[in-house]
Amino acid sequence: MPESVSHLVSPDDVPGFVCAYRFSADGTARKLTEQDIDPQLTSPSDEWLWLHLNFIDQRCARWLARSGKLTALAIDFIEHVPAYQTIDSFERETVGSVAELRRDFTGETHEACRLHFLLADGLLVTLRAKPVRSAELIRRQLDAGRRFAGPAQLLLAFFSHYAQGIESVLHDLAAEIELIEDRVLDDRVSDERRRAVTVRQEAAMLHRQQRSLRRVLMEAARGTPAFPADLTDLLDLHLHLDQEFEQIEQRARLFHDEIDAKLAAETNRQLYRLSVLTALFLPPAFVAGLFGMNLEGLPWTGVPHGFWLATAAAILSSVATWLFLRYLDRG
Repeated sequence: MPESVSHLVSPDDVPGFVCAYRFSADGTARKLTEQDIDPQLTSPSDEWLWLHLNFIDQRCARWLARSGKLTALAIDFIEHVPAYQTIDSFERETVGSVAELRRDFTGETHEACRLHFLLADGLLVTLRAKPVRSAELIRRQLDAGRRFAGPAQLLLAFFSHYAQGIESVLHDLAAEIELIEDRVLDDRVSDERRRAVTVRQEAAMLHRQQRSLRRVLMEAARGTPAFPADLTDLLDLHLHLDQEFEQIEQRARLFHDEIDAKLAAETNRQLYRLSVLTALFLPPAFVAGLFGMNLEGLPWTGVPHGFWLATAAAILSSVATWLFLRYLDRG
């Protein structure tokens, strides 16, 4: 049997395995491999487990169900994850699906994604379809020796890292807005309108996700017994983020409107110049057309300097038109 097929049917295989850590009573973490994972997800006394899975592998829910560690309600939640953000509490577990920031091979991004979790006694299972920023940061911290007292505190760290990531995104958006402002104030508008629209779209999309998570966390703090009780600092930070998003969106909207006004004014100036040029050339064109008619009785046909007289008439007509336009402007 080929090696790849053998891996798929191996009893040691953990579907969608990304990483896992076992925590001792003092909160220190030890990194695990797939072979170290007990299929029943049990842990020695006073220890607990964090298991991080790739949700793209559709076997994850069935494998978790076979462990017997989670109730049918929790497994059903993972099999039918809602499209909206939520945190719910059952008799023995807390489950949820919340916003996250995606991470790719080039580093952190501003793209939103989702993180699903199952929180039970001595166990935290997190699942994602795309790599998330918080998981990578927590893995680095654990490898550097950070400790967590329990799975609820580890889950709270995910939420804190997401809020800090959103704060970093807000700093990037604010810096972009300031660059747009400098260009607008210097009357150097080029692609600033597109940049302002991009900032508005990105801020609005992330704000919807952040605002929804803030609401979900407030509801969880009030009515989810198994959830970390002290969310005060996190909720205060989300309130601050909410206000920052509103300011960014208002500034982006303001500069968008100001850029549109400047572009409209520049367009009007260009149209005015075009109209003036058209008005100045219209009388000479009429004179040229008049003397270009091949008819008897045209003036200056027998005069040696008739061409120059007609040219002078065309120039004088343009000058008269220009003086008339100046008179209208002063009026």
